[in-house]
Formats: sequence, C-alpha cells, structure tokens
Amino acid sequence: MSDRPLPRIGAQVSTAGGLSKAVARARAIGAEVVQIFPSNPRRWQPCPYTEHDIAAFTASLRRAALPLFVHTIYLINLASPDEDQRRRSTAALADALVFGARSGADGVVTHIGSHRGDGYAAARKRVVRAVTEARAQARERVQKPLPALLLETSAGGGNSLGRTPAELGDLVGAFPEGLGICLDSAHLFAAGYAVDTVEGLDALLAEIERHGLLGALGLVHLNDCKTALGSRSDRHENLWEGRLGRGGLRLFLGHTAFRRVPFVLEVPGFADHGPDVRNIRRARLMRREILRPEILRREILSPDTQRHAAPRGAS
Repeated sequence: MSDRPLPRIGAQVSTAGGLSKAVARARAIGAEVVQIFPSNPRRWQPCPYTEHDIAAFTASLRRAALPLFVHTIYLINLASPDEDQRRRSTAALADALVFGARSGADGVVTHIGSHRGDGYAAARKRVVRAVTEARAQARERVQKPLPALLLETSAGGGNSLGRTPAELGDLVGAFPEGLGICLDSAHLFAAGYAVDTVEGLDALLAEIERHGLLGALGLVHLNDCKTALGSRSDRHENLWEGRLGRGGLRLFLGHTAFRRVPFVLEVPGFADHGPDVRNIRRARLMRREILRPEILRREILSPDTQRHAAPRGAS
C-alpha cells in the first residue's frame, strides 16, 4: 500500500454465512480493504473457526488483494472496575488477536472502554494490565506474529477512554511496541473536534503530533456523524447525510497526514444493512475530488468550512 498516492477505501462487512462470504460482500460493493467482526459483536463467545476456514479466508483475501482489519466485540471494556467484566474483556481481546494473527490481519481495532466514574488514572492501570495480559495469552496460543493493536478514538460519552490524543498517546506510550491508534471521523466530531473545518482538522493533527501519534496511526474510520459537534454521542450516519457533510468529509479524507492510511466505512447503509455501494461510491468520488486543487481551494475559502473557529471540547 505504500506506493499508493491516496488511501484505500473499504468497509466493515458481515461474515454471516462464513468468513469467505465477507470477501464476496466486500468485492460486491467495491471495497479496497475489509474490516470484520470475527464473531457476534454482542456476545462473548468466539466463533470456533477451523484451520481450513482460516486458510480459505486468507486465500480469498489474497486473490482479491484485500487488506484485512479485525474489530473486537462491542462488549469489551478494558477499563472497567468490575473484575469479571475486565477478565472477560481480556479474554475477548486475546481471541481477536489470535484470529488476527491466524488470518494475517494488518491490525486489530478495539474500543478501550469506560472507567465508570472512578477516573482516568485508575482506569489507565487496568487498561495497561488487560492489554498486557491479552497479548501474553494470545502469544501462548499462536506462533505467528500478533497484528498491531489499534486503540480507537471514542466520542467521549459514558466516561469512555480515548476521547483525546493525550489519553491515546499516554496509553500507546505505555508499551514499547505493537500498539497504535484508529481515528474515527464521527467519534472525533462528537468528541468536540471540528474535523470538518480547516482550523479544526489542523488543530487535531497538531495535537496528535504533539503526543507522538502520527506514526502510530494504522487505520481511519470514515463515518458521517448524526449528532452535533461536542455531543459525545456515538451515532454514525451515511456519508454526506450527517453533520460533517460532503465538504467536511472531503477535507478529512484529503488531509495529507492520512494519504497512506486505509479508510474503512462503518455507516448504517441506505438499506440499514451496513456499508453499501452508494456510500463507497461517495467516498471514491471525494477521493477523486481531492486531486482537484480548485475544489480544495473552494472548500478552504468557503465560510461553511470556517463555521467552528476552534475544536470545542478538545484538550
């Protein structure tokens, strides 16, 4: 991917009916990179894939030239003060890392979780311990190298960790290697970062650079946001249909810092079945547009892209 002048654009796709079905679904909508849940994201039980299942899946990915990213289940809370939930979260993260290693994934994306009111300092210790234990468990189960673990930005609601680059940088910095970050355009906007404006996006990137995270960026989730700037509500919308809109998403997609990082859509889809052809086509159209300087100049000079003078709620 390093010789591509612009980012790959892909999608979260379903594995219903078998892993290889995900490859067919990705190709059908024109995805250039694929992200999957390796099991039901709302259950703790992992899927018992056989070696044959994994081999067939990886062969399909190779034939389609599709890089793979794995997303952990929604139930994971590595920051939880509840010991049982943290134990189950650690095991679920280990399962995802093992699956990622077996399938040759470029990265495993995870939400960090919520401290549930007892503060970042206490939660940080729990997160570091859980990640350390999960990676140790995974290494005992698989001989292949583990994929990078990418901590995803949060919208900031419900005492969730990872709203700011400062928190992400602190957590990534606790490990000598193997950790990175995943940015989400909708989460960032809801967290208070005006990534739909030139000033807001530049401020975010300056903050990311200040905390040493530019080189740790492994994936970007490209989603429009259903809720207002700083709402701290995690609600994705189809591209161009939310608060970021076409111009804001184009600015985000076109930033030079992201040019060699894959983008994955996690939108609801126009039929509510997840990312679809229409959303992928919109993303590809924006990718073509960012090569046209007259469009970027118009966006930069437009009053609409200056409507948030500074990112609210950002620290």
